[in-house]
Amino acid sequence: MTKWLLLVGVAQGWALWGLWKARELKIWPALDPLSERALLYLSLALPLAIYLTHNIATLTRAKRTKILAGIGVLFPLLGAYSGWAENIAVDITGDVWRSPPARPSDILAAAILGFIIIPLLAHFDRRSKRRSYSALFETAWRNAMLSASSAALTGAFWVILFAGAMLMKSIGLEFIFDLIQKPIFCLPITGLIFGAAFALGLARAEMIVTLRRFWLSISSWFLPLLMVFPVMWVIALPFTGLELLFKTHGAAFALLWFMALCIKFANAAYQDGENNQPYPRWLSNAITYAWITLLVVVAVAWWAMKLRIEQHGWTEDRVWGVFVLALASLYVMGYALAIRDRTSWMSTIGQTNIVVALVLCAGILLLLSPLVDARRIAVNSQMSRLINGAISAEKIDYEYLRWQAGRYGQDALEKLIAGIEHKDKEIISSKATQSLARKERHSAESGARALTPAQIRQRIRMLPQGETLNEALVKKFQSPAPTHWQENQCLHQKMQCAVWITDLNDDGLKDAIVLFEKPEGWISNMFFYHQHAPGQYVFGGMISAPTGLDNKFFQEMLTAIERGETKMVDAKWKDIEIAGKRLKVIEERCEGTSCQ
Repeated sequence: MTKWLLLVGVAQGWALWGLWKARELKIWPALDPLSERALLYLSLALPLAIYLTHNIATLTRAKRTKILAGIGVLFPLLGAYSGWAENIAVDITGDVWRSPPARPSDILAAAILGFIIIPLLAHFDRRSKRRSYSALFETAWRNAMLSASSAALTGAFWVILFAGAMLMKSIGLEFIFDLIQKPIFCLPITGLIFGAAFALGLARAEMIVTLRRFWLSISSWFLPLLMVFPVMWVIALPFTGLELLFKTHGAAFALLWFMALCIKFANAAYQDGENNQPYPRWLSNAITYAWITLLVVVAVAWWAMKLRIEQHGWTEDRVWGVFVLALASLYVMGYALAIRDRTSWMSTIGQTNIVVALVLCAGILLLLSPLVDARRIAVNSQMSRLINGAISAEKIDYEYLRWQAGRYGQDALEKLIAGIEHKDKEIISSKATQSLARKERHSAESGARALTPAQIRQRIRMLPQGETLNEALVKKFQSPAPTHWQENQCLHQKMQCAVWITDLNDDGLKDAIVLFEKPEGWISNMFFYHQHAPGQYVFGGMISAPTGLDNKFFQEMLTAIERGETKMVDAKWKDIEIAGKRLKVIEERCEGTSCQ
């Protein structure tokens, strides 16, 4: 039967190559994100499901067929929804690779779902309505180690192949190096090698079991050391308080990582539950009682997460973070119930793991579906906080709405363009218009050409008061080919610029100095446009920031400009011209005794 795994690997490789080729040729399914992503998910999920269900004890052929059929239906649906939610408009005249084949986060979540759901389905007994934890443990660990070893062997194959190709290239024989980079070769051969590696691992199943037992037995001794820390933490907490923890702005994340380590090493000690006492009895009892302190860690993590959400609202990361924290809480509370059983160590781990696995699968399915899409929650939260005044107009994450929130973010931008109940709705509308007009995320083009002159004048503060931004300067800000990269920054959504109109060289024509008011880190980036003829501006150059410039000093500068408390000062030292080259004399400033 293992020869079929080789065929599955080759078929997967060719399927992925077909999707790649469709993109290259700009034909279906590359032109339809729903179809392309559904086929991509199917091409990734079904072959892996065939590998992971191979040679599972007690799994009948009929049941395996049903599992594979379910995977073959479920994952294309998840892929199709992912493509729909992305709402990517494929430009057949442009580069189709500018839009990714799939979101890495969605692929990872779907992979976790597939890995967990297969043992749960394979070992479900319809008569007793129960699952054997020892069988689930064996299958899950077998699949994990086979997948990891197969990926490692596939990687080693490519390292060897590239090393050999580079050796041949060194003497002028480049055909091997050119061949292995072609998708028509690398995709099918990768599928073949992965299938062969999986088959090889199945043939050495006893060795994998031995390796697993060795690793888990060694890892289990980290648990006693690890459990010392939550006990110390809980004892010290009344004296230290939580202020320092919350100042890190990542308290929930840090506590989650610690709980994950505790859960991991507890499972390493418990394994399949056959060994009732993995440690000496006194140590087993100590660990059981110490586990109770993790309930305090869970409570503090929820508190930290609650404060973060109240302060900054929901984001995708926080939606997934709450889900992971809920799973960690179930683990910790479920394991803590073992304190009631004195006959065996942590006896509730097995059943808790089954319950959490079921919740995990249900949660991922919901989060990858339109029912509880994390992007929709994040967008609705940001829009609600904006309308309610919890965040200002400048705090809107236009980048996220345009490029990461998919259909939901684009719908939100259209609502902002149409106008919402907000005191700064005109500015918000212009920034949303600009965001939606952008065609590429990672480019200097800011979408400013979609703005009207009135919208640009509304966004830029003029100094001193009473000056206006003329048409020539408006065009400079909208120029698709600026002289200097900083010219394109002024109309980015998170930027706030001021333009100071003044005559820098006493030629009777007023020049324009551009100052970045926000964000604070940009206040030292000043440049100017020189008006060399009426209505004709060119990029004049940069203006060096004064020593010690901070936001307070910068605001004082703006106030002085408004009041007209400025003057043009001739340079103290003249420039030097030698052989047609000009040298600028820069005076070194000194203070106190350093001048002596």
